[in-house]
Amino acid sequence: MGHNIHIKKETAIYAVCLAVLFCLFAWRQFFGFNKNDEIFYISTVYRFFQGDAMLVDEWNNVQLFALITYPIYWLIRLVHNSNEGIILLFRMAYLVFQALVSVWCFCRLKRFGWIRILPALFYFVTTPYNINSMSYNTLAFGFVLLVLVTLAGSENLSAPMCILCGMFTAGAVLANPYVVILFLLYGVICVGSAVWSHHTKNNWKQCQQRIPDALKIRTYFFMGVGAFLILLVFVWFVFSRGTLNEILECFEYIVMDTERQKSFWEKLAKYFIRIHRYYTGLVYLTAILSVVYLIARKAGKQVSGELYMIAEAVAAGGHIIYYGFCWEMVGINYMLVPLTFVGLLAYVTSEKKDRYVFYGWFLPGVFYTLLAHFATNTGILTMSASCMIPSAASLVLIGQHMQAAKESWPAMQPNGYDTALMQESHKYSAVCGTVLAVLIVVQFAGGIWQRVTYVWGDEKLPKLTVAAEEGPLKGIHTSEENSLLYEDVMQDMEDLQLTREDKLFVVGIAPWMYLNTEAECAAYSTWETLETDPLIFTYYEVRPEKQPTVIYCYDYDESILDTEFGTAFLNKGYKPMMMRRGLVLLRR
Repeated sequence: MGHNIHIKKETAIYAVCLAVLFCLFAWRQFFGFNKNDEIFYISTVYRFFQGDAMLVDEWNNVQLFALITYPIYWLIRLVHNSNEGIILLFRMAYLVFQALVSVWCFCRLKRFGWIRILPALFYFVTTPYNINSMSYNTLAFGFVLLVLVTLAGSENLSAPMCILCGMFTAGAVLANPYVVILFLLYGVICVGSAVWSHHTKNNWKQCQQRIPDALKIRTYFFMGVGAFLILLVFVWFVFSRGTLNEILECFEYIVMDTERQKSFWEKLAKYFIRIHRYYTGLVYLTAILSVVYLIARKAGKQVSGELYMIAEAVAAGGHIIYYGFCWEMVGINYMLVPLTFVGLLAYVTSEKKDRYVFYGWFLPGVFYTLLAHFATNTGILTMSASCMIPSAASLVLIGQHMQAAKESWPAMQPNGYDTALMQESHKYSAVCGTVLAVLIVVQFAGGIWQRVTYVWGDEKLPKLTVAAEEGPLKGIHTSEENSLLYEDVMQDMEDLQLTREDKLFVVGIAPWMYLNTEAECAAYSTWETLETDPLIFTYYEVRPEKQPTVIYCYDYDESILDTEFGTAFLNKGYKPMMMRRGLVLLRR
């Protein structure tokens, strides 16, 4: 009975916190005009909705994430037959996605009691770059977290749960193909566990009983089944629009990513260099404290882990305060890293080590930060954002550390705690618990502050006073300058009178234009395309049917006509025309 009361209390606290945060973040979705990243995510899925072929008409190498967002976009268009206000609708859809992931984490982590509230809400508070949209980053982080929480959250894994976990894995792979490496390594570990266990015991049944469910080949097999089901959907979607020959012809250009062409060793070295550069003190402090603690324990000395945790928490708290409240640029990403260091030391100094959380969640999460670093050209930004995953595990490890310290206190007497006994048996546990609690509060306060106040790609929040009244940005508040810019482009598009028969190519950073028309996308990607891009003419050689009828050169003047780009299209018979916000080349 008492246990059920505790569960109901935990659930009520979590539900109230989630509801309050959901309302706060829903209000925040109405502010900020992100001219590139966010709209690129939506315009990519829109071109597939219009009928373009994945891996054939689209050449951006992150395009696979759109398979996940396609059904969501389709459902929106089912009840809302235009792209008017689509940016706001997608922001709300992302908030619902976050809430569902958070609820799943809370439910799967039931064995941790009240501690499960922390990682579930922590995920909901964070979002990379504070870009509130379903992107290859946000989807990858969400699905990887779902996989690790599912595996580490319970000691028993049913076949249906494993299949669902495999589907989560496939979602993560679509968002970030590097996750395949994590999945393959997991398979190697499962096979290795079976071989090692069979080597020590000849009876196969006994061997399987000794292995945790998360490391059984059966678990990996059913996860493979779940991933295969998503693979079938992917194959059907791709080959229903393009042929194998077309895909092979375009594939070399899709993987020809000039932005990410760095050697393996250079990327690996920069991963550690960047961590050291931004978190120098924490790196050395964590290393020193861990080594000293382990040496002392090895020597048989009685060591108070609380002292080590106090020092670590104070140092981490300083970094969180700096990046969460003082740092100007993307502090919402940077402030996620310090908690990972605290979680590592919490495990090292713990008397009762939860190996499920550490080996099944924390370490794979840290490894994923390396994969995220390899998958992007944004350096510390995406890597720090991906630390949400190991930091969520760190909150569990920190919570367990606090709980263990509290449980080891002497029994409370009728007149309170025996002060002398407290001082004798637990000199530092109360202080440590308080410091760790403050650290968690600071982490959440900084995350919420960043989530509300930081604006990616627009002016600061108080300056976002003008609401768009039409087009894909409808309902979003932006600055006066951006509002004028947006209205001018919308007027230009109205003057062009684009129809479904047109093929639009936008040069410059204005992908929202693709969302404001039913004209076919005639670009190899809706990501920012400059006139110097070498793939422009290659694309039209490989896909001649994609030759544009309208080329809108956003924020360009007549000088672009003197470039190689301008000359090439003039020679093809395109007619130039200046408009409010750029130069247009027409051939209808």
